[in-house]
Amino acid sequence: MDKKSKKKNSTGRKDDITKVYKIKPEKKPKKQKKPSKHPKLRLFFKIFFITLFLLIIIGGGILAGAFFGAFGDEFTISEELLAVNYSNSVMVDINGNVITSLSGEENREVVSLDEMSQYLPKAFVAIEDERFYEHSGVDIKRTLSATFKYLLSKIGIGEASYGGSTITQQVVKNITGEDERDWTRKVKEIGRAYNIEQMLSKNQILELYLNLVFLGDKAYGVQVASRYYFNKNASELDLAESAFLAGINHMPNAYIPFGADEETMENIKYRTKTVLNKMLELGDKITQEEYDAAIAKVDAGLPFEQGEISKTVFSYHTDAAIEQIITQLQEENGWDNRKVAENYLFGGGFTIYTTQNTDIQNVMEAEFMKDKYIKNSNQIEGTTSQAAMVIIDHKTGYVLGTVGGLGEKTVARGQNRATQSPRQTGSSMKPIAVLAPGLEKGTLTAGSVYDDVPVRYGTYDPKNYNYYRGLVTVRYAIETSQNIPMVKALADIGPDYSLEFLRECGISTLDFEKDSNLPLALGGVTNGITPLEMAGAYAMVANDGVYIEPTFYTKVVDSNGNTVLEPKQETKRLMSEQNAYILKSILTQPVLTGTATNCRISGMDVAAKTGTTDKDYDRWLCGFTPYYTAATWYGYDYNEVVYFSGNPSGQIWASVMKEIHANLEGKRFERPTGITTAYICRDSGLIATGACEEDPRGNQGYTEVFVSGTQPTKSCSCHQKVKICNETGKIATEYCTDFTEKVFITRTDAATNTSWRSASDAKYMLPEGTCTVHTTPPKEEPKEPEEPEKKPDKDPEKDPDKKPDESEDPDEDENKNNTNSSNNNSDTNKNNNTNDVNNTDGASTNEAYTNTQR
Repeated sequence: MDKKSKKKNSTGRKDDITKVYKIKPEKKPKKQKKPSKHPKLRLFFKIFFITLFLLIIIGGGILAGAFFGAFGDEFTISEELLAVNYSNSVMVDINGNVITSLSGEENREVVSLDEMSQYLPKAFVAIEDERFYEHSGVDIKRTLSATFKYLLSKIGIGEASYGGSTITQQVVKNITGEDERDWTRKVKEIGRAYNIEQMLSKNQILELYLNLVFLGDKAYGVQVASRYYFNKNASELDLAESAFLAGINHMPNAYIPFGADEETMENIKYRTKTVLNKMLELGDKITQEEYDAAIAKVDAGLPFEQGEISKTVFSYHTDAAIEQIITQLQEENGWDNRKVAENYLFGGGFTIYTTQNTDIQNVMEAEFMKDKYIKNSNQIEGTTSQAAMVIIDHKTGYVLGTVGGLGEKTVARGQNRATQSPRQTGSSMKPIAVLAPGLEKGTLTAGSVYDDVPVRYGTYDPKNYNYYRGLVTVRYAIETSQNIPMVKALADIGPDYSLEFLRECGISTLDFEKDSNLPLALGGVTNGITPLEMAGAYAMVANDGVYIEPTFYTKVVDSNGNTVLEPKQETKRLMSEQNAYILKSILTQPVLTGTATNCRISGMDVAAKTGTTDKDYDRWLCGFTPYYTAATWYGYDYNEVVYFSGNPSGQIWASVMKEIHANLEGKRFERPTGITTAYICRDSGLIATGACEEDPRGNQGYTEVFVSGTQPTKSCSCHQKVKICNETGKIATEYCTDFTEKVFITRTDAATNTSWRSASDAKYMLPEGTCTVHTTPPKEEPKEPEEPEKKPDKDPEKDPDKKPDESEDPDEDENKNNTNSSNNNSDTNKNNNTNDVNNTDGASTNEAYTNTQR
């Protein structure tokens, strides 16, 4: 064995590992403890020291409660928490109409002692805390007795039949939700119990306890338990029935009578009689006659009759309001345990003013109930497609309506996909991840042109969902949801700048390390985004560039009319009013002639953007009018292809928004100062010329809106009107006699970057090269020699040396000279035209980006 396999054993010798393991069994007998000669003495000391320790804990807790009750809160409970369960809180909508009464997540209905059977408080006090009216929160005698019984049970003497906590301590545990098994928690519990006893009367503590206590299945509090086990109110319970409820408190689910076997029924009888015996034993709880009658009833079998536990199913909006308030309560009060905040909210007798517009909520819920949207999953049996929608008043940040699932809502405070389920956003991300930050940073305008052609960034090669359009402005790239231009635009902006902008827009699910890349332009984020946060970001644009944090409530008011809680809505300007208007204008394009034409509302400006993720897993429609902003998602809880004719999110959005706008006055997006227009070319983004209007596809000029100072000042040089040789199809030379004048587009890098050949506008590109056939002047055909003219006989009367009279043809030589001059000028012009074509500048040097979403 090598040296590495050796180590020192307990004797200091170096032995190999095998030898060390071999000697362990020999040492075991030495480690065994010898039987104690005085086991009873050892037990006595053990009990003594544990008792002493308990007394120290109890005393320390009481002292801490007294001390911190005056100087701190570590060992105290606030008065607000102790107000729990004296009356149920109610929620009202934005118009002050009551929506619901809060009975708690645990099916709790608050009742006073006067609304309970007289036997209920007596039964619980007898079995749970017989000296309840005598102690100050901690029953030292009961605590010690419970400890002794526990220790004796560990050595086989008797059993630990009850715990040491008083009713007051149980109230502390129920309110705080703290149930860790350690002495520090126990000290705090004792301190808080003592503190409660100084603040509330015994009857107030008992009433609080009876409304908090868990009594099996889904029943919390004696009122709900009475209905569940006996189908009657707590006020109607007799002695035997009250004893049953008090008896099952220590192990509620072990005594469910419905469908129970014989053993369980016998246990119920035994436990109920135990309570009755204790009540009789105490002397002041019941008489002998009452006891005898109750025992007889137990022996005959208690009349169990299962009643419904009608757990209130709130609307998705109400669910979201409750969640927002509970979260805020925890943060502001330092309540780590959620149950503390829930108990406070549900039982504090508050009036909670929500932002729900019930008319809008009803329209949304009716649309989500339609069978046409509910499609069975092809992957997970028993599941269906789902959807979610949020509508915001962008002027206030108030969430007016929320739906978090298709079909009827049957679960109280279950999954709310509108607020709790981030999903991939597809192209609905483009306006907030690319256009908004790009406009603010100044890297783009509505008229910026990007070349929608194949492109690659390292290993990333984005694709369009449709085709490559070629040269296109931002406005028309959004119209048909082209991807390449948006990716190129984000490359100019920078992903980090975009991520920071999105965070300012309230997007909380971003991963700044993983999401800092170009797919961000197309909605490629790690964790997705919720419909609520998408609606909030779009609402910023609709609200002229000012972001207001969405809220589901406006205030919480106590029974005395005091406002105890208000939302903390963050408000901040993220875009200038002018840039926000430009983006609104761009987003009207999909509605007018693009991918969201079904969202048009008569007499109303509508801005919208669709979104579809890879493999058709998620479908989106986000948009706004001058009145409301809404975001809708459709898909499955687990990624699955959506098979639907058209965009289901678009259909839901359009149906809901058209109905809620039906009686509203027609309205347009308000144009702020500082906005100008320019007549520009679609292919270059520059000032349109006559050549742009003669494009074979039709007039390429249109009027675009700009923030003053950002409009183009140069004329389009992308369009060129040239002569094309009809024989070769190339640019005509000076010698081509059969030609046609046509208008073409050009690109500055056409020779070096040929990706434009994949674009739909490639057919309109200026042909490459000039005619190679007509390169020299045409040759003149030889003329046949003319017969020499016969000269007349010489007239002796005429002077043979006489020159012709100038008056006979005075302009002949000048005409010849003029003709030659004209021909020279024609050649010069042809050469100049040819040079003009060769020196043409492209429409735009901006690069484009792609998007596989639509």
